[in-house]
Amino acid sequence: IDQSTGYVVAVMGGRGTKEGRLTLNRATDTVRQPGSTFKIVSTYAPALDSAGMNLATVFNDAPFNYQDGKGKPVTNANNKYDYKTLSIREAIIRSKNTIAVKTLTQITPQLGFDYLLNFGFTTMVEGKWVNGQWFTDIMQPTALGGITDGVKNIELCAAYASIANEGAYIEPKLYTKVLDSNGNVLLDNTSPRSRQVIKP
Repeated sequence: IDQSTGYVVAVMGGRGTKEGRLTLNRATDTVRQPGSTFKIVSTYAPALDSAGMNLATVFNDAPFNYQDGKGKPVTNANNKYDYKTLSIREAIIRSKNTIAVKTLTQITPQLGFDYLLNFGFTTMVEGKWVNGQWFTDIMQPTALGGITDGVKNIELCAAYASIANEGAYIEPKLYTKVLDSNGNVLLDNTSPRSRQVIKP
């Protein structure tokens, strides 16, 4: 995505040679768990933008339990803790799960969720019942991309593009205009649909 226009300049949405029309495009039509790529948009962007934190804000890298009391403590990718304070900057560089969850806990999962909606994610779940079980993405695991339905790759790309665009989100565009054989405009998609998501 060209972050300044929202134009999608390249898409890789499948494997092998395209053998049909209107086939499944994994970049635009499917959802996947975003994992650690979500830490920036769900947690650190809102923390830096509106929760009074900065890249030098520190947290202790040590075991931390989710508030619901279920399951094991939050672990890092290597199942090790540094047992010392680390800045948000260092936590981003080293992709520290513990610090991402502690940060989202402090700024509140609701704030992180609200930012995700503003970043253009359409698959976030405020709350729904599935087979008698309640699911919501307004929770601590959202910091790590542990969400109900997953996200579309194009929306994740657009969210990151907005950071590169000085905080201005532009809805991704796959076309600008569609004309008929006489040159009449059938569809016009040239006006950008944008909004400021975070401060520059």
